[in-house]
Amino acid sequence: MSGFRKIVALIFMLSLLQQAFALSAPKSFWAYNPGSQGLERTDLGQPAAQLSVKVSGKLALCHHLDRGHIILEVSGGTPPYSFLWNNQERTQNRHNLFAGTYTVFITDSQGRRHEERIVIQPPFPLIVEMAGIQAASCSGTPDGSAKVNIRFGRGEPYKILWSHGLEDELEAKGLMPGIYSVKVIDMFNCDATLTFEIKSNADSFEVKENIQQISCSDNSSGAISLDITGGKAPYTFLWSNGMTTKDISGVGPGKYEVAIKDQAGCTINKTFEIKSPSTVEVTVSRIQHNLCHGASDGEIDMEVKGGQAPLIFSWSNGATSQNLRGLKAGTYTLKIKDASGCEVNTQVMVQEPQKLTARLESSIELNCESGEATGFAWVNIQGGVSPYTIKWGTGETGKNEIVFNRPGEIQVEVVDNTGCTVVEKLRVDFPFNNLIAGRIDFNVRKLSFSSEPEVHVLEPLVFESEIGEDFIAWEWDFGDGATAMDRDPVHVFKKPGEFDVTLRGYDIYGCSSVQKRLVTVLETEEWVTIPNAFTPNGDGLNDVFRPVYKGLVNFEMDIFNHWGEHLFASRGLEISGWDGTNKGRLLPRGNYIYKVQYTTITGETVQKTGTVTLVR
Repeated sequence: MSGFRKIVALIFMLSLLQQAFALSAPKSFWAYNPGSQGLERTDLGQPAAQLSVKVSGKLALCHHLDRGHIILEVSGGTPPYSFLWNNQERTQNRHNLFAGTYTVFITDSQGRRHEERIVIQPPFPLIVEMAGIQAASCSGTPDGSAKVNIRFGRGEPYKILWSHGLEDELEAKGLMPGIYSVKVIDMFNCDATLTFEIKSNADSFEVKENIQQISCSDNSSGAISLDITGGKAPYTFLWSNGMTTKDISGVGPGKYEVAIKDQAGCTINKTFEIKSPSTVEVTVSRIQHNLCHGASDGEIDMEVKGGQAPLIFSWSNGATSQNLRGLKAGTYTLKIKDASGCEVNTQVMVQEPQKLTARLESSIELNCESGEATGFAWVNIQGGVSPYTIKWGTGETGKNEIVFNRPGEIQVEVVDNTGCTVVEKLRVDFPFNNLIAGRIDFNVRKLSFSSEPEVHVLEPLVFESEIGEDFIAWEWDFGDGATAMDRDPVHVFKKPGEFDVTLRGYDIYGCSSVQKRLVTVLETEEWVTIPNAFTPNGDGLNDVFRPVYKGLVNFEMDIFNHWGEHLFASRGLEISGWDGTNKGRLLPRGNYIYKVQYTTITGETVQKTGTVTLVR
């Protein structure tokens, strides 16, 4: 075998060994290259490492409503990786899982495969109890204790957290009277919490002091008086200046300590300080004005120096703190009084911007020819601090005006430069497209009751309209230069002729409908014809005495006998006529006197008197 073939055979064997044993370290060999003067070194490269998986997540359930999740971290092999779970899901991680065993097959891009089984444990009870609680000897003595016992759980390790800061201890000692809690957490982060109380074996007592600070004029006017409540009397007192009374007085500046013991042996130690008077100096360190009109987020911070504590703060709004929060706009006066009785006053003003308002308006523009409508809504903004941010309920922003094409509620939110917000809503109507004009018509009749169809000059006419509900306004044009806005106007033509009377109605969108009628006006003719006899015999011919007239606006008639007795009266243009009776009694034949008075359409009043013969 030649040297070259030996080298090739060697390379082939090394390649087989590398694939068979998945060599992890890079390898190299020497090979003959015909283009060179001898052997050259050739690197085989490093094979990919085996697939490995790190599993994390929530692998145990704490209760029956709990759910677990699995997080996979894959290394080795050649990415990318594919995942296939036993329920055919192909995600890398799983969530919202019940207890059970989950199997995943992981395959890299070279076909290497890894199988991983993960168990999510079912809920396992964690039962803890307080094993012993020891009360404190006195209310102020830290000698209480408590012990927690883990009766049942998944096993060590457990994390124990006490509410006062102690960790990983089953027993807590040195506890003051009060309410405490302890939390036990197992290895899967499931926990149980207990709350307990450390009581006091002896009744607690409290001490309240009243300190009289030194006045500016007397350096020995300090005093301390005590008020004891609770505990078991009698009490003993021992002051740091040697006094054994409950109260001390006539003392100068300095710190005074007192030990108070009740009959049960419980002791309270208190320290009080009497200070020398000093001048109170007050300045405004910060003012936060209201960001929005009408808000209550103003703040005042005061810097106070000097004076004799305690300082008493009295604000004009009733507050007693040094600083104020949640303020409306206005002027606030502060009076500070120290323990020596010295006072100082100051004023602070909290301001606010002009009220931010947004007024929504809308209109409908209608193409009266096509019937197509377009709605417009716009917002008028005042106050606040510009620039403003405008956001419409439709999602549009930065516009003062939008277009709408359906009825409903329009909403706009305006935010000014300081974050103040105002929201306005407007309910709008919107017509259907291709609107049909509403009905409009009118009739003409005489104001007076008359059977004459002709219309004469100066004769009042009533124009009775028939206007549909779609119209909100209307106007009349009588063709003689006169107009009217009434719904049913009365008009008088002052000269004869033919007149085009026009009624025009307008709907809410500004579109109009028109109805016209021709009215012919004749010259005035006035006449009254009074019969001189009648025959009330019931034959239907000339049975009543009734004058005939034309061109009148009023007519009155009275009938008398020769003795002046009033027998009959008629008022108005509807003349029923006299049938020759009086109060239902037939009158005898003979002559009777009539008296008529009428008014013409020109306004002239005429009176006539005569006789009429009743024939039977």
